[in-house]
Amino acid sequence: METDLLTVQQSAEILRIAKNPSPLSDEELKDFYLKFARIINPSACSSNRNDFEVLNILYKDLKRNLGMLCKYTQHAWDEGIPEIQTACGVYLVQDSIQRKERLQINASLGKHLQFLAQMASSSSVARKIHAEYTRHSINVNYLLKQMANDKEPN
Repeated sequence: METDLLTVQQSAEILRIAKNPSPLSDEELKDFYLKFARIINPSACSSNRNDFEVLNILYKDLKRNLGMLCKYTQHAWDEGIPEIQTACGVYLVQDSIQRKERLQINASLGKHLQFLAQMASSSSVARKIHAEYTRHSINVNYLLKQMANDKEPN
């Protein structure tokens, strides 16, 4: 089953929506994200912070995580490995390199290439996590806008 993933452009469009993007009521959404914030970052959610501050901290954490996931999901994992192998292969066939050093470099290269292959095989999972973080970020951003609008004098 294919999961619909949000593109950066779609995410930006959704952020402009003024209505609640969730099936939950505003109050249920707020309660959920306040609990969520306290679970994932208890030290930042001290009792002397108000709800707006707690949600703002959560939003910043979500955006930071999204930044990393965005880089991960946009990386072309299927490219570059042959170039790395070629470059290292040329280096490793030089006569000036001792056999012991050559074996160490080859073992290290193998570990790094194995890591890259494992990362590449997990890219679909990272895309799903990215979509979930995007959804949470949109919801928290909506709540922050609602709270800011409620604070404004009429």
